[in-house]
Amino acid sequence: MLTRFVLPTITGCAGNEKIHHLILLVIGLATLLGSGGWLWYARFAEKPLSCIGNVEWNIGSNRFAGTLAFRMYDNAGLATITGKLYGRNTSDISRNIYFNYTRQHEARVLQAMQVVKTFADSADETDINNTLPGFYRQSGRTLSLVMEEYKGTWIFASSNVPSLYCRKR
Repeated sequence: MLTRFVLPTITGCAGNEKIHHLILLVIGLATLLGSGGWLWYARFAEKPLSCIGNVEWNIGSNRFAGTLAFRMYDNAGLATITGKLYGRNTSDISRNIYFNYTRQHEARVLQAMQVVKTFADSADETDINNTLPGFYRQSGRTLSLVMEEYKGTWIFASSNVPSLYCRKR
């Protein structure tokens, strides 16, 4: 003997319409909150900064000419400095500076955590000490920069004096 199961139909019930409207309302609210959260994140979340620029520093009789690249994200970063140092001797500089940073109003205060000389770095320490800011020479040193985004680039300033025009990469 074969038994047939018959499912009751749910059409025409007022309760089902309420459930249908409630489901649509929940889906609509979830979509609204999800897209609102995504838009907020896209607008206000910190975006990675990656740029490179040419620098020339003249301090006394010493001169440094080269490139400076920055990568920053989530309160940590890397600065890469390469170029020629003209002092008592002409030498090459090539080093990576790993740093942490904090934001203070419009400025970012960078603190060097580790300075790594590459094999190409042959600079005389006396010349470096007389030419490069401490941040690029020693761990623990700080550098305060105001950074403004301008037409697809970053302008870095120290003490309200522009110091680097950094092209985005």
